[in-house]
Amino acid sequence: MKKTNAKIKAIWTTLKESKFIESPIRFPGLDGAKGLLVLMVIMTHCLPKSTFLYFMYFFHMPLFMAISGFLVKVSTFKDGFSGYIKRMWSRLIVPWCIASIIFLPFQLNGKVIADFGFADLIYPYYHLWYIPSLLIGAFLCYSILRWNVSVWILLILSAIFSMYWYIVYRDTQLPLKQLPLYWLGDKRLFSYLFFFILGFSLRNKLINVSLSIQQIILLLSISFSVVVFFVFKHYESTALVWPYIIFNTALVIFVLLFIAPNQWLQNKLLLWVNTNSLGFYLYHPLFQTTIYAYIINDKNQVTTTHSAAIGIFLIVFAITSLLIFTLKKFKITNKLILGNIK
Repeated sequence: MKKTNAKIKAIWTTLKESKFIESPIRFPGLDGAKGLLVLMVIMTHCLPKSTFLYFMYFFHMPLFMAISGFLVKVSTFKDGFSGYIKRMWSRLIVPWCIASIIFLPFQLNGKVIADFGFADLIYPYYHLWYIPSLLIGAFLCYSILRWNVSVWILLILSAIFSMYWYIVYRDTQLPLKQLPLYWLGDKRLFSYLFFFILGFSLRNKLINVSLSIQQIILLLSISFSVVVFFVFKHYESTALVWPYIIFNTALVIFVLLFIAPNQWLQNKLLLWVNTNSLGFYLYHPLFQTTIYAYIINDKNQVTTTHSAAIGIFLIVFAITSLLIFTLKKFKITNKLILGNIK
């Protein structure tokens, strides 16, 4: 007990003394955090619709997008946006295109290829929205540098978009083509761009945050308590969106400014998952969807219990890990499918 208390005290002391320092290599605390978030993404896709699932979705994607933005340095655009695309071509774009082809039968869902239309292009299958969002987010960050766009204008506009999505799209049951601004494509892109730009701004010191760790924890505690109260009282999304934005902004600041510079979460499993995060992201739905649709016959994931869902998560993780291990054995699949280049 004394050792545990001493460790907690040491961590708390480190947090209070943490300063944001530009690292020439990487921020070690993010490696484990990213690995943990990848596991959470896989788990959320395996869980049935429930309050627990809602809680997971409440924060894990805003934080994931913020970390993605944080990893984009100003020097990334030294050769312009075209240079950035060239570097991402083999690492992200080609693997994403191959995955899109592999998931095409799932996306068509019984239709013939001739029926593939505009909606299929602007609404990628299931999880495949993330890479296009990442590239668009990077372009917006590039615009800050290239055309001297005010970072505050982008942050305010993207925050408005995020709030609008949360209110209008989060629980909508409307058919796809009847959604407001349908032609703008998958709205999850707009819902998380604020957090991507926030991460980029924090990394490159485009904005200054002078809040102490105590203030951040206070913000997290109050906003989370308000969320729980509003959900319990069944408040409308127009009220819930405010603590949603405040909580996730505080969480992003906490992780990026206080956790990222430290050597915590250096678990071997989390680090390995982080190293192979693209493979996990792209291909875990292949097995998750197959299990639910064809093995347990619960395509919409409404009758499966939480304990069964956790078992499915472990199976999906194990099979996806085996697939990644196999693909890495061959140079061509390691490069084209997993995006691993020297």
